[in-house]
Amino acid sequence: MRSVAVRLPTTLVARYRAVDREAVGSALVDTPAHLDRLTSDIGQRGIFVPLNLRFNQKFATLDGNHRIAVALRLGLDHVPVALDQLPAYPRTGHAKPMADADHRVLIDAWEALER
Repeated sequence: MRSVAVRLPTTLVARYRAVDREAVGSALVDTPAHLDRLTSDIGQRGIFVPLNLRFNQKFATLDGNHRIAVALRLGLDHVPVALDQLPAYPRTGHAKPMADADHRVLIDAWEALER
C-alpha cells in the first residue's frame, strides 16, 4: 500500500476524527495543556507531520486528532494529509462512515498525484 501526501480542507478531515480532543481528554496526555502547547507550536511553525487519513468507499479513520483540533482552533483552511486506501474489511471500531462527496475529493486528490 502506498500513501500520498496532499493538502485537504480542514473541515473534511475533521469529519473523520475518532474524538473531538477539545471535548474529550486523554489518559495519556494532559489534553488541555497539550493542545495549548501544540496550538502555539503549530501557530508559529505549521503542521510538520501530516495527519493520516485511511479510507475506502465505506469508511475512514484519522490519525491526528490533536492536530486536527488545533487546526480547527487556529482556523486553518487546509491541512497536510497522508492518504492511504484501505480494504473494505476489517472495519476498525472508530471508523466513521464515508460521505460520497468526500470520497470523490479523496479519490481525485489521490489520482492527481499519480499522474
